[in-house]
Amino acid sequence: MIRFLVVLGLVLVCGACATHPGGVDQVRFARDRSFVQTTIEAGRLRGVEGAGVRAFLGVPYAAPPVGDLRWRGPRPVQAWSGVRDATRIGSDCTQALGREAILGGGGGLVVGSEDCLFVNIYAPAGAAAQARPVMVYLHGGAFTIGAGANYDPSRLAAEQDRVVVTVNFRLGALGWLALPAFADDGEGVGGNWGLMDQQAALRWVHDNIAAFGGDPGDVTLFAESSGAWSACYLMASPGSEGLYSRVILQSGPCLEPSSLNAAADQAGPGLAFAANLGCPGPDVVACLRKTPAWRIARGASTRSGINGPGSWGPVFGDAMVPLSPPEAFAKGAFTRVPVMVGSNTDEGRLFAVEVRDMDRYEKETHWLYGDAGTGALERYPVDAEGPAVAIAQSFTDSRFSCPADSLRRLLARHVPVHGYEFADREVPFILPDWITGLDMGAYHASELAYVFGTSWIFTDTDRWTPEQRALSERIMALWAGFGQDTDFDARWPRVTDGGGPVVVFDPAGDRVDTTFHDRHQCGFWGGTALGPVEPS
Repeated sequence: MIRFLVVLGLVLVCGACATHPGGVDQVRFARDRSFVQTTIEAGRLRGVEGAGVRAFLGVPYAAPPVGDLRWRGPRPVQAWSGVRDATRIGSDCTQALGREAILGGGGGLVVGSEDCLFVNIYAPAGAAAQARPVMVYLHGGAFTIGAGANYDPSRLAAEQDRVVVTVNFRLGALGWLALPAFADDGEGVGGNWGLMDQQAALRWVHDNIAAFGGDPGDVTLFAESSGAWSACYLMASPGSEGLYSRVILQSGPCLEPSSLNAAADQAGPGLAFAANLGCPGPDVVACLRKTPAWRIARGASTRSGINGPGSWGPVFGDAMVPLSPPEAFAKGAFTRVPVMVGSNTDEGRLFAVEVRDMDRYEKETHWLYGDAGTGALERYPVDAEGPAVAIAQSFTDSRFSCPADSLRRLLARHVPVHGYEFADREVPFILPDWITGLDMGAYHASELAYVFGTSWIFTDTDRWTPEQRALSERIMALWAGFGQDTDFDARWPRVTDGGGPVVVFDPAGDRVDTTFHDRHQCGFWGGTALGPVEPS
């Protein structure tokens, strides 16, 4: 799907100290800090409260998937005696950091642990007078990197009076490897271990969130990038019924054709992955389960995933996701809840910083789009902003905007749908333009600081203008109010099966827009083999 430099890799390596704002040091070390306790099914927990926020961190929602539990569906947590400390985040899931590793190409610096199936829970300080609505967030990271603690939802929880949960799930080969021999365990050929983790976390929320002041019958699932791809697949999973009340998909439209993969097709390539790690032959599963996690994390993907060949991601055609998402949505065979689907104006700029001359622009365009490359060069000419901006726009339209437009139209046949486009082109980016080589604009993931209202690895909110801070407050209220406010539809029109309208978020003022399909040249992309999968 893409072989451009991933800016995220640079930021993760050079800014590791800023990668876990979800540890909420401002709460843990607040002047008014105190310790609080609650009891869940597995035992007693000790959390922390301060600065207007109550937090329980590093809470296990499933047993560690180690040893014989590696590449098996998540198992229940073993109950503990006494009081378990929940004042610090748990380990990230095993992941390899590096330019190629993030896209599934292998190598990289391995961090994290297999003992990582934790959730973090944030709520306003004090006991709730009544059960609060719950928001569960799935992080992005190309299914290879990331953690729930990469984000700080404390402000969203406190100001919007919500219980917010962030989730860790298995990554890379440990989360998404498919292999024929896995079927001997009775759980299919695999490829959806991370998806199983996410569903297990949602079941944990349903069973335990009342202990934190949350309403298990009022859950918003919101997710970004590969997290939103996951949420899209979860909607097509029969096991998700009753686990959430509504879904917000941020920059993760799972109709993008190169990311759609059948489980049976990806099991065979798993044999090549195993052989590359020194595990050929009939005892392949036992061999792989004895292989150190760091070696597995550094292995190059041999299957197709979110970025096409050589990447990782969920699959369909198994018990977890019987139908592909587009087929499930077309047939109405999915969890029918209200959905919000959105994208950012300049998604592709995060990935295009290596395209700095015309020769590279033309070669990359033909490599990305094949037969549609000549048409793309004509429709996205290079202007004074340079070739990186031109290819970033074609990538934005083909991989994000138009699949989002198609997904909205497909879902709108069955459920209430709202659409948005995040369009703040002055988002303060952590790296200066002289490093990236271009103005990042409303890049992929740039809306996250606005959704949470707090800084994270890409954005320092101290650099916001008053207008940007006001935009964040509007977005936080809309995300928290989705499905809650009785006048929501009046303020934000629903999408029709014809595709519009969408709300465009801008610091200068939000607006309702009916030109999204044409502005992003979706007519052109829909007429190519790269167009979103749209079953009739």
